[in-house]
Amino acid sequence: MKQIENKAMVSKPDKGNTIVILCQDEYIQKVEEFISNNNFTTAFTDITKNLRREIRNTVNDCQRVIHKSERGKYVN
Repeated sequence: MKQIENKAMVSKPDKGNTIVILCQDEYIQKVEEFISNNNFTTAFTDITKNLRREIRNTVNDCQRVIHKSERGKYVN
């Protein structure tokens, strides 16, 4: 397959209804640039569980705004 042979990848851009084909190396370089230019920090532990709990607690605390039957839409 040409995509694999040429180490290319297909991606959807942020805007528009198109696709972008570029080399994996170029994609990795762009991601690394984006991370370094936007002052991201590295998390050394997985914070997903804590964030999920906080979101669930917040949704449950919003009883006047979010009906009990609708809460499942907002939590994973």
